[in-house]
Amino acid sequence: MRRLFLIPLLLGFASSVQAKDTCTFTSEYQPEVTIELNAKQGSGAMGLMKYRGSPILNFSTGITNGYSSQRFVISISRAPNEKNEIIAKGEVVTVVGEQPGRKGIPIEKRKKGQMKLFFPGFGTGYYYSLASDRTKPDGRFGGRTKQMTAVLNAAEGFWIPSKKCEKYVYYGW
Repeated sequence: MRRLFLIPLLLGFASSVQAKDTCTFTSEYQPEVTIELNAKQGSGAMGLMKYRGSPILNFSTGITNGYSSQRFVISISRAPNEKNEIIAKGEVVTVVGEQPGRKGIPIEKRKKGQMKLFFPGFGTGYYYSLASDRTKPDGRFGGRTKQMTAVLNAAEGFWIPSKKCEKYVYYGW
């Protein structure tokens, strides 16, 4: 009986630990579009892209092997037994202030500034993922919603990491 009493206490502690690890990238010009990272994955993290708090896409980021660079993958969830559809992937571009956030800038020339991320190819990949299979309006044209437009605008711009999320900006200083 005592063990059953401890279960809610332990579950409450576990969920608070999970909440502490959550951090956010916010679209610079479409702040209602965010990326919430909440699961560590090897040398990176996984999470969800959200529109006004509702999940819309899967997101992951990490470091590649070899000549390391930061990568990203954005995908759409499918049925439980099906593999997710990748709509965009590639290298992350980091900017610190007005400088590229790469290792090539000598330490003495690095200037502090706001960190920003850019995901090349995200806009194009998302746009083509909106194509209809003719069972619903085509999201690229007449069937476009406010959410789709906001995500497209966010996809073409910078993302600002929260202070806690700066640990996932691998080439900043």
